[in-house]
Amino acid sequence: MEPIVKKWYDSLERGKIMGTKCKDCGNVDFPPISVCRKCRSRNLEQIELSGEGTLLMYSVSGDTPGAKFAPFTPFAYGQVLLKEGPLFATKIEGVPINTPEEIEKGNKELPAPVKAKIIDGVGGMKVVVFEKI
Repeated sequence: MEPIVKKWYDSLERGKIMGTKCKDCGNVDFPPISVCRKCRSRNLEQIELSGEGTLLMYSVSGDTPGAKFAPFTPFAYGQVLLKEGPLFATKIEGVPINTPEEIEKGNKELPAPVKAKIIDGVGGMKVVVFEKI
């Protein structure tokens, strides 16, 4: 496992959500990466993120990549803008997902605040999801 990936999972085990901040341009990325997406610098530091953000939109997926993922479907997947700046796609909890009408109504209530939480994923591996608050 790459050192940056190991640090990521170790931080989740400790209940911390980490990102990287470029020491050259100040850009913040999530999850942590080894090269700045903005200026391509490798001069990065790991920083703890607030876990606060804004849900911009979401959709629902019922597809499963295999039987071990079946308990996790259907699920909402959306665009979150973190307080620190990164925009990314992630699993969303606390939004309506049962019918197309519910999903449409839920998206009309956006943007909305979300908060990160660390949960046990497949195989007990810690993962980050965001919950609408």
